[in-house]
Amino acid sequence: MAQEPAAPVDAPGWINKGVQEYKSARYTEAVESFQKAVELNPNDMAAHLYLGTAWMMQYIPGGESAENSEMARQAEAEFTRVFQVEPNNLVALNSLASLMYQQAQGTLDAEQKSRKLDESASWYERVIAVDPANKEANYSLGVIQWAKWYPAWMRARAELGMRPEDPGPLRDPARQQLKQKYTSMLEQGISYLERRCKSIRNIQTRWPI
Repeated sequence: MAQEPAAPVDAPGWINKGVQEYKSARYTEAVESFQKAVELNPNDMAAHLYLGTAWMMQYIPGGESAENSEMARQAEAEFTRVFQVEPNNLVALNSLASLMYQQAQGTLDAEQKSRKLDESASWYERVIAVDPANKEANYSLGVIQWAKWYPAWMRARAELGMRPEDPGPLRDPARQQLKQKYTSMLEQGISYLERRCKSIRNIQTRWPI
């Protein structure tokens, strides 16, 4: 009979085991392995990143169970731990930004959704502070600005009795009210998207496809 493989004896061994479990989509087992690695070596930031990622992969945006919320909380705690030790760690920063965005997408409450989008944006801005040309962060910031504008635009159209096929523009005073409130935000969103396009063009210039 085949023998069970021996359990790892050190943190790197548990990380290797967790990575294999993660690649096999066995996220619960991966969490257990990465947790053992963290317990054996609390100062290993890579272990905390792996553990946070394994927690986040199990989080379901919009899920209302206490277990689902706990997965998001555990993931945030691990990424925050890394950020506190290594403020410029791009994996931790991107992961926190992505987690907040997922939480925003999963909530129906408009105020809470807006707050989570703001939190996500603040983390993506930290990414850009470390890596100004980061195309994912610039794109995500542009999307977040649009996500905050779009519901207001659709609400204004509905209040004016406009049908989906009506091209617009909106009639005043709704048009002027939206323009006054959102123009600056939309211009900022466009600038983020332009930076993202510029980053892609620079990459293509260096590595022609």
